[in-house]
Amino acid sequence: MSRPHGECFITVDDDIIYIKSVGAFNLEGIIQAYQDIESIIISLGENRFKVLVDYTEIEGATPEAFDKLNECNEWLNSQNLIAKAVVIHSPVNLTLLESRVPARSLQNDKNFDNQSAAKEWLKQQQ
Repeated sequence: MSRPHGECFITVDDDIIYIKSVGAFNLEGIIQAYQDIESIIISLGENRFKVLVDYTEIEGATPEAFDKLNECNEWLNSQNLIAKAVVIHSPVNLTLLESRVPARSLQNDKNFDNQSAAKEWLKQQQ
């Protein structure tokens, strides 16, 4: 098994889970991030939640990492997710995300180019 590549920083504020992804992810890096996120969501019990994902410092991911990310989003679709905001600057990374992670299409999901707008939109979601 390879060493995890990519870093994921997670914080929770009220009902919003903030996820910041940094670097280039391999499968092991996505698995580690997924385990951390899953643990937080499970700890919320039946509480509904929102997610803000910051991809402004992501460099990419391997095809296997994208497959696992889609699997993670499929699981997320079965949880008490209200809405997910994605902050992303790179049109290339956005195109890859949209094409490689089709499970996102089932989410109340919106893309933004800055965190302030993303937070405002999430606060309005019920």
